Amino acid sequence: MMELWFIASVIAAVLAGFSNFFFKIAAKKGYSSELFMILSGVCSVVYVSIGLLLFPEQLLPDRLLAALVFGFGFLAALAGVMKIYALRYIDSTIYFPLFKLLAPAIAIAAGVTLFGESFSKIEWIGMLTGLLVPLMLITKSENGRQNNLTLGLLFVLITGILSAVVAIMNNLAIDSGLSVFVTLLYTVLGVFCGSLTLFCYKQGWAGVAQTLILHFNYNLLLIASLRSLFITFSVGLSFYAYTVGGTLAVVQTIHSMYILIPIVLAIIFYNEHWNSQKALAIILSVVSLAFLG
Repeated sequence: MMELWFIASVIAAVLAGFSNFFFKIAAKKGYSSELFMILSGVCSVVYVSIGLLLFPEQLLPDRLLAALVFGFGFLAALAGVMKIYALRYIDSTIYFPLFKLLAPAIAIAAGVTLFGESFSKIEWIGMLTGLLVPLMLITKSENGRQNNLTLGLLFVLITGILSAVVAIMNNLAIDSGLSVFVTLLYTVLGVFCGSLTLFCYKQGWAGVAQTLILHFNYNLLLIASLRSLFITFSVGLSFYAYTVGGTLAVVQTIHSMYILIPIVLAIIFYNEHWNSQKALAIILSVVSLAFLG
């Protein structure tokens, strides 16, 4: 019988996959990255607040931890904005496999050094096997096919590091005693405030209201609210997995499987480039996860 943490992690990965495809939609439609994240953040705060009304919790059991989770939620907003930028420069079939390797690899290293997690020889082989994926995805031909391969890869690096740091901090907060709902609340509040700050910085404080009116439309709100619904439940289930026995490294490894969903959807709906080499790279990345899991 499958353990509860494993089921929660798998469902979280599926929901994250659909959530990340909305980044591709936002990028293709040319929506403001910052406004997209602001609307997603607002919706997430609403969803979590409803959850807290149904299941009341003490909101400030540890002020320092709450402040730290809020701060790293702020960083998550920056990662979300940069993810949309990345998808403007490179295809999903390039971005997501590389991002999936980088973020979990950092989380795995943190699991070993910070949380005392350990891995077998076969799991280390899986990590090394995964390093072949970038070599298969980044070829000379891709430089001409992508809008800007160099910038896209830079954003992969930045978003991968930020996402890993946020995951590490959230795991630490839950290990230290914050409940799932409280951790989720301060995370989404951080995402909202981070998105709003980035938006105001980019547009200039004086022109915020005018820019909001100019760029806002109901299709953007719909996409942002759906993305927020999927990612809120996904993050909540990942947090829950930590509380019922899941380790940072394994939960993040399972979670990284979500990349297959936005890649396939991008190929179906946006006719992104696809060949046997990329198919093999994605299969190899899944094999590496099987070793790591």
